[in-house]
Amino acid sequence: MNHSVKFSARTAVAAAVLAVGSSAFAAPNVDANIEFDNTYRSGSGVAAAEKGLGQSGRVELNASGKAGTNMFVAARASFLAKKDGTAVTDDMWIQLGNSGGDLKLGRFEAADLFPLAQDTLVEHAGNVYGAGALRGRKGDSEFHAAGTLNLGSGLSLELGVVDNKTAAKGVRPVLSYSAGALSARLGVESGEYLSTAKFTGVGVTAGYDFGGFKLTGNYATGESDYLAAGSTATSARNGQSSLGLTAAVGGLVVGVISAKTEEAVGENKVSTVYASYSMPLFDIKGATITPALSFSTLKPVVGAETEKNGFRVRLNYAF
Repeated sequence: MNHSVKFSARTAVAAAVLAVGSSAFAAPNVDANIEFDNTYRSGSGVAAAEKGLGQSGRVELNASGKAGTNMFVAARASFLAKKDGTAVTDDMWIQLGNSGGDLKLGRFEAADLFPLAQDTLVEHAGNVYGAGALRGRKGDSEFHAAGTLNLGSGLSLELGVVDNKTAAKGVRPVLSYSAGALSARLGVESGEYLSTAKFTGVGVTAGYDFGGFKLTGNYATGESDYLAAGSTATSARNGQSSLGLTAAVGGLVVGVISAKTEEAVGENKVSTVYASYSMPLFDIKGATITPALSFSTLKPVVGAETEKNGFRVRLNYAF
């Protein structure tokens, strides 16, 4: 899920022009795309204002560049013009290093420990932990740095440091491995929410591409003093765990997620099933249409079971 920082449309245009024209030595790579979502939501867990048909969209403009051979400097900025009339920045980072390792600073997302493949529509009826509290891209003044050391033979270590005064701060090391059809990650995050509630978590993901068919499994578990929004219990640490499985065949993706949050009086359980199918639109280069479904239920310790369901048709055109 992406988090964006708001700024004025005039600032967005000025920044984009500067990104394109400021370098006298090398022109940046520039690309753009438009994404439009038409969504129908239903279920007792959906807010009244979100039920029924809805529409959202954005135009994304990306400017990136890289210079150097043995030593390099790279940078990227992504600007979004949204259907609601606002303009935001998505990614904005600079990276420096060499083939042995690098350091990235700015606004970006670090290694994903609970990837969902084609997550066109994945909405949960309750809390689902994915070892991503310190993954980044949250807030406008968040400090985020990630150093990556390439250990050889497909093995690398990423160490992230985050300090967000309004969300979470801490450290997040992730070990990644890739060899042929196999890819895997193991990571740990440790820090504090709002400088008061300590948390720790572990995430592991592994995928194997069988050639036209890819299977990915995810597992995340953690403990914290922080409970779901609306809860008043803060004296005892609570545990969270999530298990997910995703299968991808061509443009078709099907996934299931089972999660639970432990509290003093019992467990809140969330079950989510989702699917999407991306296909070319009129055989036009860069144009796709993706219908998607998401069904999720929450079985709380106290209260009635709730549902959150949705159907979406996404149109995307890269130009």
